[in-house]
Amino acid sequence: MVRSRSRILLVEDDDPTREGMTALLEDAGYTVQSVGVFDDGRRFLAEDPPDLLIADVRLGRYNGLQLVATSSRGVPSIMVTGFPDPALRAEALKLGAHYITKPIAPEAFLTLVESTIVSARR
Repeated sequence: MVRSRSRILLVEDDDPTREGMTALLEDAGYTVQSVGVFDDGRRFLAEDPPDLLIADVRLGRYNGLQLVATSSRGVPSIMVTGFPDPALRAEALKLGAHYITKPIAPEAFLTLVESTIVSARR
């Protein structure tokens, strides 16, 4: 298990969703930096890249996939959305990111988080 050593950056503009996901991840043993706006996410990615990026697809006028595409360090990523879109899903997969839709089953989400981190460390 790598949870206690893993740092996650969560970029989600919906306060209740961000708070719930942060609590779920922290309760599972992860260190979570959560932010509500694209610019903060981009800054944290550049200054101190995490072990995993989890970002909402829709972040105000931005698309969370821009965080994945512009990250110079290739941070493993999970894109989360409440709006399924085959074109965005294809783009996420092309960038190497997982793409999941809300609502999220907590155990399945934590399993995906863990497996993504473990795969990236190999």
